[in-house]
Amino acid sequence: MGIVLRVDGLSYSYASGWKAIDGIDFTLEEGETVALLGANGSGKTTFLLHLNGLLRGEGRIEVGGELLTNESVGRIRELVGFIFQDSDDQLFMPTVWEDVAFGLRQRGVGIAEARERADGMLRRLGIGKLAERAPYQLSAGEKKRVAVAGVLILDPAILVLDEPTTFLDPPGQREFLELLQSLPQAKVVATHDIGFAEGIARRAVFFEGGRARDDGQIGEIVDRYRWRVVERK
Repeated sequence: MGIVLRVDGLSYSYASGWKAIDGIDFTLEEGETVALLGANGSGKTTFLLHLNGLLRGEGRIEVGGELLTNESVGRIRELVGFIFQDSDDQLFMPTVWEDVAFGLRQRGVGIAEARERADGMLRRLGIGKLAERAPYQLSAGEKKRVAVAGVLILDPAILVLDEPTTFLDPPGQREFLELLQSLPQAKVVATHDIGFAEGIARRAVFFEGGRARDDGQIGEIVDRYRWRVVERK
């Protein structure tokens, strides 16, 4: 398997002066799933937001062998699909099918073809009956699947997910885990949910103080850092 994502020396400071990530190196292989573990404020989300250029810091990012630059960021965003923690941040069209078809329409796909492909993706994810519903009428689990559908329809090579089990009840978490397990894309998943992480990934990276402190088999990382990974309420 080849490397689909390479990050070298990535650093980023917010306007306040807080250095959120500091010199992170990271690789992701084709088809691999990696869990990012660490306490709130450890830099996981800031790191994820760099992977398709939503934030731009110092360092080097390559996706599919292409360097992320001002010129390539549009192409990179087609390769890296981002699933936000709160699905409401991604769902904004009047109906579900229009949300799923939005990316296609932005690419110039005609409305009839976009509708057909959106309906097909919704059926693939087991939510075809939701096509005409308004997103605000959906459950948290349904919203998450619709958000995934809107990303998958663009055929990305990598899925990036930030705290994907937030707002999901236990049955919804299990269903979403099964969905992700069925998808062939490489995945980077930031989560506090140890059970979910162990169910989706074989490898984990532990973040602390804006740095990737440890990288290895997920069972070993969880054993070493469990008390510093679980979210404090």
